[in-house]
Amino acid sequence: MLDTVYSVIAWTVLVIFFAATAIWIIEVLVVGQARKRPGEYDHSEIHARVLTIDAQDVVQGTVDSLPDGLGGVQVIAEREIDVDGATVHVVPEEFTCEARRKARAVEWARRNAPVDEEFVLYLDEDTIVPSLPPFPDVDVVQLMERPVRTGSWLCYFAEIFRMGFQIEQRTFPRFCYPLYAWGGGFAVKANVENEVTWDVPTVTEDTNFIWRAFADPDREMAVLPVKLLNQAPPSIRAMITQRRRWISGAALDSHLLPRRYRALSLLRNAAWGLVVLSPLLLVPAVTPVSVVFLPGIYQLGILVQVVCLFAWGFLGYWYYAERFRVLLGLFLTLPVVAILHAAGAFWAIVRPTSTFEVTPKVPPTSVTDEVVRDAILDRGVDTDEQPRGEEREEPMTKSQ
Repeated sequence: MLDTVYSVIAWTVLVIFFAATAIWIIEVLVVGQARKRPGEYDHSEIHARVLTIDAQDVVQGTVDSLPDGLGGVQVIAEREIDVDGATVHVVPEEFTCEARRKARAVEWARRNAPVDEEFVLYLDEDTIVPSLPPFPDVDVVQLMERPVRTGSWLCYFAEIFRMGFQIEQRTFPRFCYPLYAWGGGFAVKANVENEVTWDVPTVTEDTNFIWRAFADPDREMAVLPVKLLNQAPPSIRAMITQRRRWISGAALDSHLLPRRYRALSLLRNAAWGLVVLSPLLLVPAVTPVSVVFLPGIYQLGILVQVVCLFAWGFLGYWYYAERFRVLLGLFLTLPVVAILHAAGAFWAIVRPTSTFEVTPKVPPTSVTDEVVRDAILDRGVDTDEQPRGEEREEPMTKSQ
């Protein structure tokens, strides 16, 4: 009896994994990357909005990294801060709307700090912009990301692993509904933003917005292969909390999707969260206690999943163009990294959250990643105050 129960559960989890993996492979190898659209809007037609609570030093690094010639730069803050090179707007405490937290600030900006440029480019406070090409004539432009390490190596490895999986973003313009969005490098035409608005209660305002926007079948999206630099969670706890919010928001907002996309989203999220239980699938391989149905096929399915796990890790390493020793560290820890990466998703499945907890950030001059240092040095940011490899004694600031 116990073997039967185990077999049913193990096969169910394995089938979910296999289905999600097969869909990803079809996306990347069959659907393929969307065709490249020509750039038609230069920097003068792009207005940048940087979102923060009050992380002045972090935001200053982001503003300093922006290219010259932008139509304008706004900082939307919750408290008074002083940032050179940008107009700072503070969201009044008395402002109320349906949106909450970060989306509330964005909605206030949409209503009270309008822009004349064609595009509004949204950046998180810790987003460094090494380069910015002209934008194509589409409704939404998604830029890609390259998280950098600020603390835990395991969290950094988890981000490399996530980027390997997330190369699927390049196929999203071919879908009627993009499967998710990244708000730290997200541009939308101002007229589309005013039509869709941000005024809804959600904890994942970027994905929520894009799902509502693409309810109009005429909307178009482009994904540009520009890697904006943002900060990986500094601790395992911060990463788990972040992932929990992502999956909770996607699940709570899934009603915005048509039935087939809703099923796809829930399947993928379930596969992500159930990785936490994946060690239980190996019980038949390490102990004689349990026997599964069709053991030969079962073992082949396990092998396929293990190969895909390391393939995503390698793709992330290739995407990052990291040092070889980083690949060794990633591969040595990948089973643990995958479980930690999935812990927040599993928590969201068991107990979804509707709250928004901030993730700690540090000023970019405190980041030892050479890619960040090269980017900010190219922009003339003074890093002499912070020698390479040392950490500031000041406490971390917070971002939304």
